Parts: sequence; structure tokens; C-alpha cells
Amino acid sequence: MQHAIPPDTRPAQTPRRSVLLALAWYDHRAHRGATRYALEHGWHLDATMAQSQEFAHGWQGDGVICKLGCTKLHPAYLDFVRGLGLPAVDLSVFGQDAGLPSLEFDPGDIAAQARQHFFERGLHQFAWFPDDPAPPIRFRQRAFVGAMAEHGHEVHLIPAYHTGDQRKAWQEAAEDLGRHLLGLPRPLGVLCFSDEWGLKILEACQRVGLNVPNDVAVLGINNNTLVCESLSVPLSSVALDMEAWAYRACEMLDAVMNGGGAPAGLSPFPCSGVVTRRSTDVVATDHPEVAKAVRFIAEHYHRPIGVDDVVEATRMTRPGLKRAFARHLRRSIREEIQRVRVRHIKRLLIETDYTIETIAEEVGLAGVRQLYQTFERVESITPRQYRLQHREAGVQAG
Repeated sequence: MQHAIPPDTRPAQTPRRSVLLALAWYDHRAHRGATRYALEHGWHLDATMAQSQEFAHGWQGDGVICKLGCTKLHPAYLDFVRGLGLPAVDLSVFGQDAGLPSLEFDPGDIAAQARQHFFERGLHQFAWFPDDPAPPIRFRQRAFVGAMAEHGHEVHLIPAYHTGDQRKAWQEAAEDLGRHLLGLPRPLGVLCFSDEWGLKILEACQRVGLNVPNDVAVLGINNNTLVCESLSVPLSSVALDMEAWAYRACEMLDAVMNGGGAPAGLSPFPCSGVVTRRSTDVVATDHPEVAKAVRFIAEHYHRPIGVDDVVEATRMTRPGLKRAFARHLRRSIREEIQRVRVRHIKRLLIETDYTIETIAEEVGLAGVRQLYQTFERVESITPRQYRLQHREAGVQAG
């Protein structure tokens, strides 16, 4: 007797989505973020065009994560993405003009972080490099100029001295840039469009004898550790979490592919704060007693010092020194002690395996509870969370 074959009642599997990475500019951290999202959501991530300018014409799939350019639009990439006729999200400022949902790091947030970083070091003269018409550069430049103008500060715009193919032309461009820097007021804080542009400022300073950071404090953007930490003067930088940035772009693309929508135009993505290295490790003040107090804090933060100890190290009264700090550094004596200790706590959390108890001892605090209170006044997370997050991201803090 034949038995009827029962019907298959298993739910049909959702077809696996295929998403293409089409990047005119590559960063492994962004690739890693897209890969993480793909693994978590069952995508097939096609990296054929992640690092190649060979266009996959006729590619068939469900969506595209693209970057249509870095400092300039690559029209061929735009034509290719349009030709596919698929949902797409762009990781640049260019996609918005093509009607694509776009995600870029928030220039206002970058400018605010840079402004705070420079102000904490007592700087009063500022510059932006390079002054260039490229839309992504102007995007950040306008934000920085506006942020400083809110506090009554002018930003000097440094021209982009372009190099040629010959070694002599490269040297001449660096020397031209150095001569321009010599003509600007000092001490000067320079915010650069990227770490690579920051490297140009460092080279120019070296050629004309300007001291970094005492004459020129240099701050990059991106925190590309391969660039920042391989220099004779390691470069401070505004950190951009490119892994989280690409992950967010995938979330936006997923929403579009699911029949929903992503925010129209350009969406801002926050930066991750400033990573301090030697290129901005300076406190600039022309007040001799404030400078003496700052040096005392820098040399004795590892002891249980307080405001009275700092006052005793100068020739001023407590009220007088407090007023001088507020005027010249825009912060109190106590805040300066806290700032220096937190900077060293961050370094020890990342660069060592010290326990929290040991770190507290190393920075002159009474114990774990006081360390947590000090750290959390400045940061929005606990010291343990900070250690975990920054070690996973490979970010070095100063």
C-alpha cells in the first residue's frame, strides 16, 4: 500500500541578500564594519569592487554600499551605481546630489572636538589646512571656521601647496608651506582635513625650524594609527569610528531593501573624540605663574596633590591663581588636575594590563572609587568599558 507523501510544512527560507561594496576610496575599518553587519544579518557581501576600479558591469544583487569619492567625485562610480538600478547608500558627501541616502562624519562634531582640544591647551591662534575647494574639505573647513567664530576667533586658511612629480618640486612645496607657517602668529593650533594633510604640516615645520607642538600644534582627522604613530612627532587626531560608520550605512541600506526608507540627503555620524599624541601635547600661556602651575601639575599628578599644593608652587594667592586660570586656560585649577589625571588613566587603561587599583595609585588617587568618580566626570562610560571599547577598536589614547 502506497502512503501519500506529506506536504513539506517547513517555512520557506528567505533568499540570502547580496550586497556589493563599490568603494572609490578604501579603508579596512569600513570594510570590517560592513562585514560584521553582513555576518550578523545573513548577507553575502561582495567585495569585488572594495579595492578595485574594475567595474562589475551587469552585477546582479540586492543593494550597494558605495563611496563615490574622497576629496573629489569619481563620476565613473556614480554612473556605475546608477546603472545597476539598485538601492544604494553612499559613504561620502557626493551621494546626496545624486539622490542617494548618504552618511558622512559630522563636521560640526569634529569642529567642536577640535575647538575644545585646542582651548584646553590655552591656544588663541588657529588655522585650517588645506584651503581647497573640494567639497569634502570645504564641508569640514566651514564647520571649523564657524565653531571658532562663535568664540570670537579667526581661523587662518593655509593654501594647499601641491607637489609635482619631481623630488625638487616636492621639496619646494614643503618649503613654501613652511614659509607660510612662519608668517602666521604663534603659538598656532592647526586642524587638518586628514592625518595625511597633518603629515604635510609636520614636514613643513621641520624644514623651517618650527617646533611642534610649542610653535605649531598639529591636529589631524581620522586617527589612522599607521600614519599617526609612525612619525618622529606622533600626530594627535580626531578619531573617526569607520567600522561603526559603515555598519550604520548597512542598517540604512537594509531599511531601503526592506521597503522602508533611509533619511534623505546627508546624515551626520558622530566622531569618537580626540586621541592626544605629542603633536598637541602643549599648554600655551603667556602668564608665567599659570605656566608654572601647569608644569607642577604635569610633574606631580601621580601624587595626591590638590589645589593648595598647586598654589604653593607659585607666587600667587589662591584667588589670584584661580582667576588667572579662568582667564588664560578657561578652566579651574581642579579641572586641570583632573584633565591631566584622566589623560594618563586613558593611556594606562589601553597600554597596560594594570588593575584599576594600580592605575589609581599611578595617578595619585586614593582608590578605585575616586578613580571612577574622576573618570566619569569627564567620560560617559566607566574605566573598564573604556578599556574594552578602545582595545577592540585598536585606538591609542593620550
